Amino acid sequence: MNPASIDSPVLREITNTGWVAITLSLRFEVWSTETTLRSEIRELGVIADEHDAHARHWAVFCGDEVVAAARMCIHSNQEESPDAGAFTGICLPSPVATLNRLVVHPSARHLGLASRLSACRVEAAKQDGARCVVGTPTRARISSLQKLGFQLTGAEWVPNYAESLITHAMVLTF
Repeated sequence: MNPASIDSPVLREITNTGWVAITLSLRFEVWSTETTLRSEIRELGVIADEHDAHARHWAVFCGDEVVAAARMCIHSNQEESPDAGAFTGICLPSPVATLNRLVVHPSARHLGLASRLSACRVEAAKQDGARCVVGTPTRARISSLQKLGFQLTGAEWVPNYAESLITHAMVLTF
């Protein structure tokens, strides 16, 4: 992937558009080179789950290419969230928003795209009535989320698409 114009990335919500399918493939393309995916995920060639259907999705475009993407879901209780196991033993105020599936193509990294996507999703969660936002980022994303007010819970989590990728549970309460 060689983005046409890395100098002027455009962030747009893409919920309920054909662009969402592109982001599922982007997840696979990027993450299959950065972690060991579970065998059933490798066979599918995309990283998707049932939450993609009800989530809000955003993408960053450079020209006509998607170079980064992320999603946010709202759940009436924490047990419905994609990474619920990471928050066992914590009583979260409902509704709970979850930040998931942030991916940035290596050619578009270090431009602040992940931070823009996170801030956009937190704002959307507030507007949609969430009382807290949770996420399970990799170590590299912790500092950026702490700047938005997230706090580590101390729990570690292996996402359902990976064999051994360690992520860290974080919470932001409104």
